[in-house]
Formats: sequence, structure tokens, C-alpha cells
Amino acid sequence: MASGYTIGLDFGTNSVRAIVVDVKDGREVAESVWNYAHGTAGVILDHSVPDLARQHPADYVKGIEITVVDALKQASKISGFSAANVIGIGVDTTGSTPMPVDQNGTALALLPQYDANPDAMAWLWKDHTSHAEAEEFTVAAAKQHPEYLAKCGGRYSSEWFWAKILRCARVNPEVFAAAHTWVEIADWIPAVLAGTTHPLKLKRGVCAAGHKAFYNVAWGGYADADFVASLNPGLSRVRKSLPDK
Repeated sequence: MASGYTIGLDFGTNSVRAIVVDVKDGREVAESVWNYAHGTAGVILDHSVPDLARQHPADYVKGIEITVVDALKQASKISGFSAANVIGIGVDTTGSTPMPVDQNGTALALLPQYDANPDAMAWLWKDHTSHAEAEEFTVAAAKQHPEYLAKCGGRYSSEWFWAKILRCARVNPEVFAAAHTWVEIADWIPAVLAGTTHPLKLKRGVCAAGHKAFYNVAWGGYADADFVASLNPGLSRVRKSLPDK
């Protein structure tokens, strides 16, 4: 039977949780929870915009450091445990929670000039400011690419990737222009752990890319560049930053 331990990291709406698990029997040997420091219960709000909900990526990075160190410290009390025997790390996050990043893959909100700008942060799954944009995508896809809608229940959601990016382009052109690409935090956080946040090295998960970003191998990957450009010409630049696989 396999021996060793794994760490599980769960980035939720209000906190990050870490557990250490013995792979031979699934026994949980340690756990740690850290509440995000920014916003209200970890969520940046704007009472003048009721549907707005953002998170600061600094909380993801700090959350990793705090919970993993704490969980490993607890696990070290177990006889025979060693951090050297941790053989893997699993990550899960909220979604769709896309975030603008620069040409190096650095989250814009981690740069001094955007640190306090909610539009440069992660657009949390429950941010519904893009409901009008989602409806536009639904209407446009029905006319141009009905196969896209066939894979997401017939309607695009304000919670998802393209609607949120289009909303940013309209309400904050500066942030939109500064973003080299947009990344789901489900992909960015593992990239932070692996040291592969650069857009050319970043691995994007098919789960988040699927119905949330109109990805399917049947039509060559993400949504057609001309299609997204029909809603905003700048979206073609974002589309070209995305991989085919």
C-alpha cells in the first residue's frame, strides 16, 4: 500500500482550509483554517453596487503560507511524520473566479498601483455585476454559435469568465488594458505553488474552461476570437492569450 501524506487546500468564499492526510488509509492527521484578511468576511463589497463581490489575491498567497505551515506543525506531532513524506498537494477553489494578470502572470492587485482597485482583484463566483453582459453573450451565441450554449444549459451566466471580463472592459478600461490575460484562481493558485504563473507556462484546467469559458475540443478550444470580438473588439486580445489546450 502507498505510503506518504498529501496536503489538501480549499480556497472558499471566506477562508482557506488546509488538511494533511495519510494516503494509506485516508486518515486526516492535521487541519488549519485561516480567514481572509481583506473585505467583509473575506469578500470585498461595494454597497453602491449590490452585485459586486471580489477577493484580494494577497489573501490566497498568505493563506497558503499560514495554513500549510500550521498544518505541518500539527502533523509533526504524529509519530513518524515528516514533511519530506508529503507527496502531493491538491487544490480546489470557488469558480468561476477569474482574475486579471500581467505579462508575467502576476495578479494585477498584487501590484502597488492596483492594490486597492476591486476591478483588478479576483471576480468572485458570486459577483453578478455582469448580468447584462451574460445576456448579451447568450443572445450572440444563439445567433452565431448555438453549439456553445448547448454545452452550458442554453444560457450564459453572469458568474462566468467572459461576461466578467466584458464587464471589466466597460467599467474599468484601464484595468482591462493592463491585463495581459485573465486566469481562473483554480489555475492561478496551483501555478503559484509550482512557480509557473507565467502565461506561457500556466496550465489551465478543462473544468473551469468548459462551460464557463466556452471551451471545447470540438471547435478548437476556447470561443472563437471573432465571436468574442463581436461583443467587444478588445476581447479578441484576451482570446489570443489563451492556449488551444
